[in-house]
Amino acid sequence: MLLVVTISPFCYAYAQSNGLCNAIDAIVKDAPNKFRNVRGKTIQANDKATLWESSIKVPGTIGSRFVASAGLFYEGAFFQTTNVEELKEAYEKYKSILNSCLAPKGYTMSVSDNFYPGLSNYKKLIFMLDQKDEPDAGKTMAVPPHINMEVTYSKEVGKYTIVMFILEH
Repeated sequence: MLLVVTISPFCYAYAQSNGLCNAIDAIVKDAPNKFRNVRGKTIQANDKATLWESSIKVPGTIGSRFVASAGLFYEGAFFQTTNVEELKEAYEKYKSILNSCLAPKGYTMSVSDNFYPGLSNYKKLIFMLDQKDEPDAGKTMAVPPHINMEVTYSKEVGKYTIVMFILEH
């Protein structure tokens, strides 16, 4: 009995990160199709943005949607808090999970500064593939989808949020 209890947390963590990786793969694969197969019903549409529900549940997210505003992308929140000190553990956890999901697929992680005041310790993570070496049938070089993770802060609600974006290109 003790052996089962000892292994269970590891199995759950592995299953959760494996499910997250599979969900990210499904979203990324549908990016060339403008996410048509993974978008749900329209939530909002106006001259500034269109929002859709996500028809795919990304394990670990507390909220998600697709957005068309200055580009088309998936947006999923992993963690939210009013206390900046609580960010570190969740940030490192999702940084590690994303890197373990994406590095074997050829994604390279780079970092850039976080522009939100007080969040300089939480760099914006950018996971990108190299552009395809050959143009598609005489067209310009195809830009593959990429994934970002960043920590944001909303003055209106007073909360810090760890967010993953999957951008169409």
